[in-house]
Amino acid sequence: GVQTCALPIFRDEVHRLSRLVSRMLDIARLQSGSMALSLQRFDVSELLCRTLLSFETRVESKALEVSVDLEEPQCYVSADPDYISQVIYNLIDNAIKFSNEGAPLRLSVDKKGHLAYISVENTGPGIPPEELPYVFDRFHKTDKSRGMDREGMGLGLYIVKVILNNHHQDIRAESDGGLTRFTFTLALSE
Repeated sequence: GVQTCALPIFRDEVHRLSRLVSRMLDIARLQSGSMALSLQRFDVSELLCRTLLSFETRVESKALEVSVDLEEPQCYVSADPDYISQVIYNLIDNAIKFSNEGAPLRLSVDKKGHLAYISVENTGPGIPPEELPYVFDRFHKTDKSRGMDREGMGLGLYIVKVILNNHHQDIRAESDGGLTRFTFTLALSE
């Protein structure tokens, strides 16, 4: 059951986070593109589900309807698992932050050609069309008038973009009628 596996997962998360903190201090190197990525073959679907689990309390407190849509049970990619974990964490974090109470939160993994497409989708206030091109900018906040309650979006998405640039992969944001979707790509590994 959940109880038995919670502790090792928690311990893994703590180790992962302390590793990430030390690696995130390297953000200047990351920006310059000289970051040494540790490319590994791993199942991105599993990482997505594991990362989602760490948000359980926040998901429940907002009563979000979570669905995970996997084209296949496993999806092996070649990437740096610590950094991709940070990407997924930041995207889910944002999605929950800007979700309406009781709204759907949908995660999905699809394969097309040589790429995996990972999406995080939420329903909330949305991002105005004129703001979309700037959501990955370093200090961008989507809603300047409400200052504080949009806090934190800027750097989180900026880090996501920088990490994916270093993987030579792409991310795009779409927002329409309150539905916001972030989709990024990773190289498939067979």
